[in-house]
Amino acid sequence: MLERGGLDSSLVPGPVAYATLRAGSGPASELPILLWLHGGGGSERFLSSCRSHFVRCWREKSLPDLIAVTPAAGWSFYLDRRDGSEQWEQFLLHELVPHIRRETGSTDGPLLVGGISVGAVAALRLAFKRPDLVSAVAAVEPTMEAAFNAEDVPLRDQVQMPGAIRRRLFGDPIDPDYWRANHPPALALDNAAEVVAAEVAIYVECGDQDQLHAHYGTELLHRQLFDGGIPHEYRLVRGGEHVGPTVGPRIADSLRFLGRTLKPDPEADTSFHAIVELENFAAQVTDLEQKTGYRRRSRVQGRHCPLDITVTGEGPTMVMLPSLGRGAADFDDLGRRLARAGYQAVAMEPRGITGSSASLDGLGMEQFADDVAHVIDAVGGPAVLIGHDFGAQLAQLVSDLYPRLVSSLVLLAPPGPMPAKPEPATALRRVFIPELSDHEHLEAVALALFAEGNDPVVWVDGWYPTLAFAQAEAERHLPPEDLWERLRCDVLVVHGADDLIAVPENARMLGEQVGEQATVVTVPDAAHALLPEQPAAVAAAILSWVRGRH
Repeated sequence: MLERGGLDSSLVPGPVAYATLRAGSGPASELPILLWLHGGGGSERFLSSCRSHFVRCWREKSLPDLIAVTPAAGWSFYLDRRDGSEQWEQFLLHELVPHIRRETGSTDGPLLVGGISVGAVAALRLAFKRPDLVSAVAAVEPTMEAAFNAEDVPLRDQVQMPGAIRRRLFGDPIDPDYWRANHPPALALDNAAEVVAAEVAIYVECGDQDQLHAHYGTELLHRQLFDGGIPHEYRLVRGGEHVGPTVGPRIADSLRFLGRTLKPDPEADTSFHAIVELENFAAQVTDLEQKTGYRRRSRVQGRHCPLDITVTGEGPTMVMLPSLGRGAADFDDLGRRLARAGYQAVAMEPRGITGSSASLDGLGMEQFADDVAHVIDAVGGPAVLIGHDFGAQLAQLVSDLYPRLVSSLVLLAPPGPMPAKPEPATALRRVFIPELSDHEHLEAVALALFAEGNDPVVWVDGWYPTLAFAQAEAERHLPPEDLWERLRCDVLVVHGADDLIAVPENARMLGEQVGEQATVVTVPDAAHALLPEQPAAVAAAILSWVRGRH
């Protein structure tokens, strides 16, 4: 049923006309809301023109019932203007959507965003800025420039937005920081971890004959998402133009994507046989990786002892250093993600574990750092050093003692001067007590290291109390703030929003002390464990940061 309405607002010129389209007449409390945004200069009538595509998808059951709403936004580009005179994003999220929820009774349904051309750009912008609010985005031929900075926009792409409108939206002269803060490819780069952690479903497409050259910016976004490890679906439509007969079927395809997101295919084979086949195939792939040398184990001779490493992939080197009393296996998932993105990911086994055996008595941080230096020399540097907790402090020391071997640092949950919360700190100490029952041990792991709702079972094993004691003794003589003062290279700090051990205040303080060299990323729904809690988000944060520096 298609209906029309209007909404007064102090944020934008009004009243704003809008149209809604809803399938079904049952209870609406959990129906999704879809903000369906028209192109530049359009109106709420865009929803009426798309009605046949919605109806077709509903009839073929490729799109569940939902409530679509299209506001009349003209040439606003759905943007909060730089001068504050119009605030369309605020209007959409904080006035229109709540109004539609009240009017329809859809109080608990997810929010989806989508649209065409300018509306597609706005949909991507909303999804990447507010992944906490948006569950899925479908962007059809988004007209966004193929650049990460305003000054680099090619003349080819400037036809997408008249200069007068550009200045009205972004300032006169153009504010480059404000432009970047509202440009989807840059937002995907800067907010990668948050987008991945929120599991936003992303669909982006364009025709390869787009008259406004939108396929160049769309391809740039696709490469950013792909290289940054951000899951998405991308289509370059052969013969597709910005207007014409291909557009309607492409709109229907974007709606079907939203349908797959909201309601996975019930015909998918989840039988035991299918699961077994999948596991067998995974084992075969692992075997092939080892036979080809893509994933390999080797031993490096350190100054005083042999050191076992696991190497995955090829390309620029990234060396990963585990947390207190933990081993290289913690980086299995991250190493595979980095390798798929074109890096040589090296997970180093600390002394005292498997082949990396040597006495741990009386070791200082310098001896642990020397081990890392020998590994980097063996595999080829300079390397990006990635360290978790204890490994983060060790990475900082290595960069100070061996600057030629380190290109940059990634610090995961680094400690700082602000102490851990008392109860989790006690639980962390209990993790290393062998006499605990399995239940008590798991309880300690959960309290110390995992955010509420995340499964601690993945870290029930892999603890080395003797190693942890030696590392803690070495660490005690090297306060983190001393290491911060000696930092000379670029640093990415990744911390869990719910971390009770390396509390978020430490990440903020580190960023402030290091200044422009530091980038701080907060991962939602994660505590101190980070790696098993949000593996895809951590990888996306690292890959986007590394790509953004080159």
